[in-house]
Amino acid sequence: MLELLQYPFMVRGAVAVALAAVVLGTLSHVVVARRLAFFSTTVGQAAMTGVSVGVLLGEPLNTPWASIIGVCLLVALGLVYLRRRATLPHDALVGVFLALTLGVGVCLLVAVTKRFNIHALEAVMFGSVLTVTAADNWLLAGVGLSALITVALLYNRLMLQSVDGSLGRAQFGEQPQVEYVFMVVLTLALIVSTKVMGALMVEAMVLLPAVTARQWGRKLSTLVLLSIAVAVFSGEAGLLLSAAVHVPSGAAIVLMLSACFLGALVLRPRQQMPTKHYGS
Repeated sequence: MLELLQYPFMVRGAVAVALAAVVLGTLSHVVVARRLAFFSTTVGQAAMTGVSVGVLLGEPLNTPWASIIGVCLLVALGLVYLRRRATLPHDALVGVFLALTLGVGVCLLVAVTKRFNIHALEAVMFGSVLTVTAADNWLLAGVGLSALITVALLYNRLMLQSVDGSLGRAQFGEQPQVEYVFMVVLTLALIVSTKVMGALMVEAMVLLPAVTARQWGRKLSTLVLLSIAVAVFSGEAGLLLSAAVHVPSGAAIVLMLSACFLGALVLRPRQQMPTKHYGS
């Protein structure tokens, strides 16, 4: 299957997968520690809503970026705002936003399909290497690098808040802007990865690498490196699988990620116990 890389679109797809895997594989550890895996599903649903809004407003079918970014950031910032003021558990609030974005997205999607062929939206919804352009890769690289630098600068604050919110506030103060900034960069990283993974499947790339790595590692550096390795391997293997059997790249990558997790779970060293979740 390596001969497929002779085609320019496959090379662009491989580069996009590698970039998305490195970025989301690195963020995966922080996302799981902060218990935000469910949030990535909400962003995916919001992206579907953004696609529908963008198409209805006249944006290009394959790149309705303005509407996707606008809707997803509105959901992310709204979630943080309400979480800091409501007494409901975080997962309950995420569930409310997930239900809202799903309901609005489905209604708008029905309206879109009355005017356009639904297959035109499959690249954003499920991911497709055929639609990845050089501009998409530059956008992914720029946003990904910005996200990684931002998280690196805020890492101690983010992780201390995850382990003990009271201790984090005592050490660094309230600093609500840290949570807002992290949610913004995470949302942007998820959005630019939808061309590869698809809006409905991007959650897997920020959840499965970290939980797979935890089956084999305990040290922070080991967890991060293993998360990146799992993400890159699964991404590239899924890309080749999707090209070989003609299935959406996002679905193929999810299958490879799931296979890596199950394999790590079964083959985990007996003396290696699963790492306790941060903040539990």
